[in-house]
Amino acid sequence: MLDNRTIKFPFSEDSMQTLVAYDASNRPQYIGLAHPGVATSAAQWQIRKITYDAVTGNPTSVQFAGGANDYSSVWDDRAALSYS
Repeated sequence: MLDNRTIKFPFSEDSMQTLVAYDASNRPQYIGLAHPGVATSAAQWQIRKITYDAVTGNPTSVQFAGGANDYSSVWDDRAALSYS
């Protein structure tokens, strides 16, 4: 069943709005995708968190907010969410 927690088909990532938040080293830390026009305060975002190796600075993992590849997170709350 499709609702506001799932993506509406057909779609492509090219048609989504994308936001990126950077860490203190100016590396992408959070990437958010949502339909155009969705507010950053709406629970309609897919948010990914990128983790980096402390020594090399290379990315080591990409995890989803709430551990799910869905569109149910709030971009404004990204730092407080759990990722897996």
